[in-house]
Amino acid sequence: MRSMEDPPHGSRARRLVQARRVGAYLTAVATAAGYDVRRRQGGRAQLAAVTGLSLTTISRTLDGKTLPLPSQLATWATVLNLDHRRMLVESGLIPEQRGPQGVRGEVAVGVLSPDEAMNAWGITDPIIRKTLSGSIAQAIQLQEELDAAGDFGVVALG
Repeated sequence: MRSMEDPPHGSRARRLVQARRVGAYLTAVATAAGYDVRRRQGGRAQLAAVTGLSLTTISRTLDGKTLPLPSQLATWATVLNLDHRRMLVESGLIPEQRGPQGVRGEVAVGVLSPDEAMNAWGITDPIIRKTLSGSIAQAIQLQEELDAAGDFGVVALG
């Protein structure tokens, strides 16, 4: 999890907008699932207990101050009984994919999520999926940094 005060990877303003959007979305779905997530109402503590995330992490996420890690988003989706991809689309983290979906062995037109790519490749082991998903997320982040650097310099890796 990266605080909005930390030096961000990518545009600080964009990350702040994303964090607020994710926070608003998670607040709405948690409330719909029966958690009273208003401050001091107990719902945030209940979410911390069932997700295994700290109360601080839950609060900063719901308040739009922190953009959760992919593994934390997966935990939220599981606990709130949400489709992982739908949650990413509805919270604004990934665009809605339209058009034909590829069948196994074919390349789909458009952008695949890491989960869709792993499904297409037949990767089912949860440890391999988690490792690959983290690597993909890091690769995307590094590419965004390189793209943003353009002709202004090279991004330090490490």
